[in-house]
Amino acid sequence: MDFGCGKGNLVKDLLSLGYDAYGCDIEAYWEKESNIHTDRLSKISLIPYHLPFKNNTFDIVTSTSVLEHVQNIEECFKEIHRILKTGGYAMHLYPGKWYLPYEPHTYIPLINMLWPNCPKWWFSLWAKLGIRNVFQKGKSWEEVSDINHNYFKHNLSYWSNKKYYELSKKIFENYSAPMKFYICHGYGGAAKLFRKFPFKSFWGWLIGETRMNFIILKKTD
Repeated sequence: MDFGCGKGNLVKDLLSLGYDAYGCDIEAYWEKESNIHTDRLSKISLIPYHLPFKNNTFDIVTSTSVLEHVQNIEECFKEIHRILKTGGYAMHLYPGKWYLPYEPHTYIPLINMLWPNCPKWWFSLWAKLGIRNVFQKGKSWEEVSDINHNYFKHNLSYWSNKKYYELSKKIFENYSAPMKFYICHGYGGAAKLFRKFPFKSFWGWLIGETRMNFIILKKTD
């Protein structure tokens, strides 16, 4: 199951490879897509928070660049644990809290590090300097500052890897961050660069803190 599936493209690709794949998200982003198996995609209930699947349904739950948006990560992990079969795995790839050189959605430096508290003037400063993501071209600096500040307050959630470790141990009673595997097989620029270097354990730790982290959790009961 692809958690935070967006328009459902990963589900489509997995189905084409023969996997029994499903997806869910907080909005039905796939509604206008004509080439997606929409019967495989479902909306998440927010109040109360509930993933739209029965207990012990999936062998694997995966997410890619989703956790940095989740506002209720503990509830989310409990629901993922619920829908996994015993022996199943949750695999999450997400940008780390200390991601450099800037927050990857807004392009504003340091706000991921400062989350959850960052002054409004910091957003205004970078908007005045012309920082825009691809959806903000042509907007005034006031509009961009307001959009990014609101996005920061309601759509970002940057936890440290230590907090993910503590939560994972609490709910799953285990935690793994196989960053050597990520370096060898990941598609990101940092992974491609450092797979050429020795000491992959060190580079894996560094990438997990300052770029993308990859964690695997196993349901044992």
